[in-house]
Amino acid sequence: MTLKENELLFAKVRDGAIIPSKREEDGCFDIYACFNEEYMVIPPHTNKLIPTGIASAFTPKYRLAIRERGSNTKSTLITMAGQVDSGYRGEIFVSLYNGNDIHIEITKNIIEVEKTEDLIRVPYTKAIAQFAIEEVPVMNVKEISYEYLVKIESERGIGKLGSSTK
Repeated sequence: MTLKENELLFAKVRDGAIIPSKREEDGCFDIYACFNEEYMVIPPHTNKLIPTGIASAFTPKYRLAIRERGSNTKSTLITMAGQVDSGYRGEIFVSLYNGNDIHIEITKNIIEVEKTEDLIRVPYTKAIAQFAIEEVPVMNVKEISYEYLVKIESERGIGKLGSSTK
């Protein structure tokens, strides 16, 4: 099967998955968790791959760039490692990092974020991340010698971390 240029196809790989959606005026599509358990726990200062129950297909002209949602600030969930390449046909997972000193639970038993001293509970029904469709630039990759490379004009040159004095 051949894909059309601006086609973005999704398939559910597990029951209950939600196909990503967005409002016309939004720049990103919402992504939801999809798992069979009643809840998933992300321990403090760790990341966990959260299944979405969806797979995708689109042309190599694009990639999906996974990002945090503004509402993730309520729970301090941070999206990690967020690219989906056009050739990947498996289930999409979102790597979420818990930036708290307490556990985060994504649960099917609540409808709003709940915080206690010991636990932050995030509703399963809320999107866990979002993605933007980005065009992949076509580049001509060429190997050159390092000696030649450092002669190419640059304001910064070979200055390391902190060398820009900004």
